Amino acid sequence: MKRPSQLTRLIWDFYRENQRELRLLKLLRKCKVFRRWGVLHINCCNREVADTLVEAHSLIVEPVNQLKLAQRLKISVDKNLIACFELNSGQLFRN
Repeated sequence: MKRPSQLTRLIWDFYRENQRELRLLKLLRKCKVFRRWGVLHINCCNREVADTLVEAHSLIVEPVNQLKLAQRLKISVDKNLIACFELNSGQLFRN
């Protein structure tokens, strides 16, 4: 089994006391999470996982903002953009 990325573990650690949110964010295990040029990329294995993470994006935004990891969050499936969030403004751009 592939080890989750350090970014994934940082997000999980933020919610280690809240099991409900942590259970929802365990879906990140099925995704490739990386950061590039101020953008946190989450490349999901399928559309269902991506849609679930889009709905729960506020759980991802909170630790990313507090740790100042990125200015933008992009969720995609096989390099097809599903949603893009400006983290500071909370604005959503969705395909």
